[in-house]
Amino acid sequence: MPLPSNRDAAIAELVDLSASMAEEGRALIERVLPADPAEYRQWEHYPEGDAIDPDTKARWFYHAHPPEERSEGEHGHFHLFLPLGAFDGLEPLAGPAKEGAAKVVHIAALCFDTDGLPTHWIATNQWVTEEYLQPAHAVIDRLDLADMSQAGEEKGIDHVGRWLTLALFACRADIEALLTDRDAALALTGPRDREAEILAQRPFAL
Repeated sequence: MPLPSNRDAAIAELVDLSASMAEEGRALIERVLPADPAEYRQWEHYPEGDAIDPDTKARWFYHAHPPEERSEGEHGHFHLFLPLGAFDGLEPLAGPAKEGAAKVVHIAALCFDTDGLPTHWIATNQWVTEEYLQPAHAVIDRLDLADMSQAGEEKGIDHVGRWLTLALFACRADIEALLTDRDAALALTGPRDREAEILAQRPFAL
């Protein structure tokens, strides 16, 4: 399905899709997590192996930190990524410290509360996701490539990839500001500084 032509169109489709999922009785997070809450594990990626769009290779996964490491009222968050291949010819500011890390560039994470509602966007430091860190302007220039509409469908997870794509496009201005703020914070610390985890945040607002 083509991407919306503008922000208003993205918001309209996002609202319609949210209403459709509500009518089905399965909220966004419920489509991702195990049906049995007892099987849900902190730190694990949902779905296993991440959800990757077959065309764009953009991807997402959902996970949660232990309660003492979450924001108040937070359940967990979706991490959104572009493929490293979208940045061919551009040297990353920093790369993963561990071998076998996914070849991805982090865009942002979207946090959800315990009621299953989106609350705010965050930009994390490079060590958090072991990404190939790229400067804000390079990520912003490639946001149109962040189409995850089909990501998750191969694992039987419907609508989630499209919803996240629409949210990203509807909040484009906030994402650009978030990444710019992230780079400003990075200038005062370093990509491997374990004391600096969340570098910037913006409310989820339509």
